[in-house]
Amino acid sequence: MADAEGGLAPELAEREAQLGETAAVEVASGAWKQALDAVVPAVVVLKVTQTRAFDTESAGCSSATGFVVDASLGLILTNRHVVTPGPVVAEAIFLNREEVPVVPIYYDPVHDFGFMRFDPARLQFMQAVEIPLAPDEATVGLDIRVVGNDSGEKISILSGTLARLDRDAPHYSRKGYNDFNCHYQQAASGTKGGSSGSPVVNIRGQAVGLNAGSNNKAASAYYLHLHRVVRALRLIQSCRQPDGSWVQPCIPRGDLQATFVFKGYDEVRRLGLRKETEAAVRACKQLEAGNTTVLDGRPGSTGMLVVESVVPGGPADGVLEPGDVLVRLNGRILTEFRSMEELLDDSVGGAVRVEVERGGAPLAADVRVQDLQGVTPSVLLELAGGSVNELSYQQARNNRAAVGQVYVSEPGYLLGKAGVSKHAIITAVAGTPTPNLTALVEALKCLRHGQRVPIQFFSFGDRHRRKSSILHINWAWYGPPRVWTRNNAAGTWDCKEEVPYSMAHTAAPSGGGSQPAPPGPPVPDPAAAAAPGEHQAAASEAAAKQRPPMHPGAASGAGADASLPAGASGGLSGGLIGAGSIPCKHSVPSIPAQEEVEKKQAGVTAQADDARLLGSPSAKAAAAVGVGGAFAGGLGGEGVQAGPKWRPLLEEQLRCGLTQVDVEIPTVALTDGVRSRSFRGCGVIVYQSETLGLVVVDRNTVSVSTGDVLLSFGAYPAELPAAVRFLHPLHNFGLVSYDPRQLAEEVRARRLIRPLRLAPSPPLRRGDSVELVCLSKSLRILHRTSTVTNPATSVSIRRAEVPRFRAVHEEVVRLDLDLGMESGVLCDRSGEVRALWCSYSEQVSKAEVQWIAGLPAAIAEPWVTRLVTVHERQQAQQQQEQQQAPAEAAAAAESEGGVGSGSGAVAAAGVMLPPPLVATLDAELEPLLLSKAAQFGLPSEWVSRLVALDGERRQVLRVRLCLAGSDARRVLRDADLVLAIGGQPISSFNDVERMIAQAAAAAEAAAAAAASQPGAGAGAPGTAGVPGSAAGQQDQEAPPMKRARVAASEGMEEEGLVTAMEVDVGQPMAPAVPTAVPAAVPVPAQAQLPEVSLSLTIFRDGEVQEVAVRLGQEDGLGTDRLVHWCGAQLQYPHRGVRELGHLPDRHGVYISRWHHGSPAHRYGLCAQHWVSEVNGHPIPDLDTFIAVVRQLADGADVRVRLLHLGSGKSKVLTLKTDHRYWPTSQLVLDKCSGEWTRQAIGSLV
Repeated sequence: MADAEGGLAPELAEREAQLGETAAVEVASGAWKQALDAVVPAVVVLKVTQTRAFDTESAGCSSATGFVVDASLGLILTNRHVVTPGPVVAEAIFLNREEVPVVPIYYDPVHDFGFMRFDPARLQFMQAVEIPLAPDEATVGLDIRVVGNDSGEKISILSGTLARLDRDAPHYSRKGYNDFNCHYQQAASGTKGGSSGSPVVNIRGQAVGLNAGSNNKAASAYYLHLHRVVRALRLIQSCRQPDGSWVQPCIPRGDLQATFVFKGYDEVRRLGLRKETEAAVRACKQLEAGNTTVLDGRPGSTGMLVVESVVPGGPADGVLEPGDVLVRLNGRILTEFRSMEELLDDSVGGAVRVEVERGGAPLAADVRVQDLQGVTPSVLLELAGGSVNELSYQQARNNRAAVGQVYVSEPGYLLGKAGVSKHAIITAVAGTPTPNLTALVEALKCLRHGQRVPIQFFSFGDRHRRKSSILHINWAWYGPPRVWTRNNAAGTWDCKEEVPYSMAHTAAPSGGGSQPAPPGPPVPDPAAAAAPGEHQAAASEAAAKQRPPMHPGAASGAGADASLPAGASGGLSGGLIGAGSIPCKHSVPSIPAQEEVEKKQAGVTAQADDARLLGSPSAKAAAAVGVGGAFAGGLGGEGVQAGPKWRPLLEEQLRCGLTQVDVEIPTVALTDGVRSRSFRGCGVIVYQSETLGLVVVDRNTVSVSTGDVLLSFGAYPAELPAAVRFLHPLHNFGLVSYDPRQLAEEVRARRLIRPLRLAPSPPLRRGDSVELVCLSKSLRILHRTSTVTNPATSVSIRRAEVPRFRAVHEEVVRLDLDLGMESGVLCDRSGEVRALWCSYSEQVSKAEVQWIAGLPAAIAEPWVTRLVTVHERQQAQQQQEQQQAPAEAAAAAESEGGVGSGSGAVAAAGVMLPPPLVATLDAELEPLLLSKAAQFGLPSEWVSRLVALDGERRQVLRVRLCLAGSDARRVLRDADLVLAIGGQPISSFNDVERMIAQAAAAAEAAAAAAASQPGAGAGAPGTAGVPGSAAGQQDQEAPPMKRARVAASEGMEEEGLVTAMEVDVGQPMAPAVPTAVPAAVPVPAQAQLPEVSLSLTIFRDGEVQEVAVRLGQEDGLGTDRLVHWCGAQLQYPHRGVRELGHLPDRHGVYISRWHHGSPAHRYGLCAQHWVSEVNGHPIPDLDTFIAVVRQLADGADVRVRLLHLGSGKSKVLTLKTDHRYWPTSQLVLDKCSGEWTRQAIGSLV
């Protein structure tokens, strides 16, 4: 029995032990539950939006955690990288899902903690509670819980055990924020993103640490000690005034601008620490251990502090060096960070005695203690979408540079355009040194809008080389510079607009993006130009002597004939050259017209029509009037060997008419789905008069009407700004204009820059030999002879993920050999341009693919003719007015300042050139082989008719898609075969455009005739929106989007629109109705084309049918208005959007972009959505949208209904307005001048 009892005793003891452990666990579990019940209500989710890039942080949105540490004052503790050093807008979401706005009041310059403040009175449905801070309770082995918003979850609780208290500060980024000069706690809690700022609590519900970071490759998490946090909290609590107001916190923070690391004695000995010093340090720590039984987790007895780096220009620079072992500070032995920081914080503004050992040698010196608040940037310069501030201590330490320099946090538009990269240091602007931000602001205020000045800078990656670039000053897109200053008392940033001196005393510039750099060259006297005297010839001769010839063969006297006036020189067909046109003399001799000379040259094969190209009567006639025929007249001079020279002479002739086109688009003007912000291509000068030059360029270079266009000429080292004048909505070309008066006098006198002649006919044929001439990026001519392999290759470009312009209804020229991706021209040997060698872009498998092809000159020539005709009418009207009232005209010109007056006038701003409207079928067609069409059931008689019509193509046109909201969408269906228009069979895109042109011209003529009848006073120009008229009927029946767009454009500004009419590409232009348009005061013309319907013969469902389709119309400049609201960019739906084939019933306005750090970013107001309602108000157009949002106050809650562009799915989201950092504004295009104007839209509340 005893044995049995003895055997049972251990079992009973074990059971009792298990029961005791279970009871202990249950007790601990209950204690943890009680602690967490008290902690969780104090934890909040922080939604932080950094509105501007600043210092170490970029603009953006984030979600993190914080916890209340003072419920009565509304103080929330979180991380520094959550508070962020820049301007922020933030909200705190409590446990009951109640949202309260919070403002940042303090962040530590070094350590990863900061405070936010909320108003406890705004918390209506729960009582705020707080978590006490207990930094001394952190010990190794302590069981902890991390309570926070881990991985985006509302509340998550992660457990762990403190494993270390002396972990080195984590290193987050080489160019961003990093903590240093402190130790961290470490535990394997596995926290991830979103848990930053979470409290690390013990079983008593006390915070023993602040969660700061983690290791992505392990479960390790890092917590900040709270000793310095407690000190800062006490000082912030004292900033509350009895009346409830707050004063700016003053928290002394001292530093030597040196980074220390903790190293063990084994490594310190290798650095040269003497044994007697080590013995003294260890003895000191033993005495401290004897006085206190617990070292408060301080690991000072195991190692010492060693200098890791020193900031140049700081107090320790030249005194301390990396590898120095810190022994004493003010006579006190220090081996850990906490004591060192306490001593430095108490010595701000004074000096401390620093004793170190360097390689075994003891050294001592007095070092000034730097106030960290003084080297923490609190001022932000907002410059054209970019952010500039003084270099902070954080970034100075990261890059080993002196604090206070001008640091680029975000380059934005102006600095980015000048090649200044992010994290660069600006050293000078316009020759003025910029050692600090104040100097930079003052230098910018001295610059005029449109001015170009040098800027010097360097990057830390290449710090030993100073870079220089040209800064193009443009205050139009973003307005003048603005300076933001932190106000810690209010928790906001105060803004001051630094208006440049030139704008403070004169009217602000209103143009956008194509401004010249004043002062410019004087405007030529029209009277002197019409009848030049001896002084003009002498001036030309003197200019020629001062400068060497610009090209081979241009010896003295080889320039322009002094007896000829410097009038207009057209690069168009002979139809433009009429009475009053001035012959053009070329400085390049003509090419011989002997076919035998060509046959002697290697690699050149004379074709049967070479005689036509070099010596035909038409070419000689063209040379006689000076239009592109410099090579056609034959070389009759003595002593000139023509044979081997035709190629360089041709290249030199084309160099005079080629230009490089650079386009830069600001972020606020990235409209119509444009794929990039920078473009470069080759342009062709096709017209030049005294006041206007026109350049044709592909739309892969000039995609939209926004942005700054800069021309670099191949014949002369000059750069001129340009304005976009016309963008064809279907074809891959556009027209930009420049002001020839800005060219040097020598260039104008010698006609070094002159237009090329577009030769629309005869069309190129397969096997034709052409000269492919391109202008490289270095402005050098690239030339080769190629053969046409296919003169009519149909273009089929895929739709991109983001809707944008696509070239449609085009047949391009293909060659056997090209010059890679260089664009240029295809010409014959007489210098006539037969096709534009254009760049195309399309998206293939989400990647951008570019290719080159030839666009026949017949496509662009009629539209050039149209604009030139309008310009010549304006010139004639202006000359007539000057003859009638020369004194008044001179006074008006003087009051406007003229070109180069320093007023920042846009290039060719005196030339009002409204773009023509384009009549379109509003349906995209694609070719289908007749063999395939027959399989779809196309009757054999139609197959035979189409074969007889075009035996080369043997195709029929099929409807690929119809534009949403168009009449074609109502009448036509996808896959319809279009057989004839107006009873005439068609088989190519040229046939379709010819029929559209004829119908539009007939309607124009009818409208003009009706307007000229007695009693029709408000003729065609005034009937655009009048009910009962043809145009008014179209306005009534047009889709809501188009009606709204016309109404908006008419209500916003007086748009000068020339009498518009469609012409067929490749066909002579129909007679136009002259409209007197003054050069300075545009006369409004038709806002819409007259209603035109076409009768189409189509094949559908096995039957041949007749249908009538009303033509649509497209604007010649595309989108003309952009509205920016809460960081979202809104516009009317451009053609690329309507090509998707669907417009919602209440489609509203289209969101094309959003900006980082804005409410649109924070709340998900994404691009490619329609805004159909705002707070329940339907939004049919931009005017209605502006009228609704102007009623909203700052910080107001807004309910927005969106429709997705692709799926049409409807959703409702809410957001808060932010008028301080994201005010409402709009960009408006003046179509007659090509200028964009920025307008602020203030709130009515």
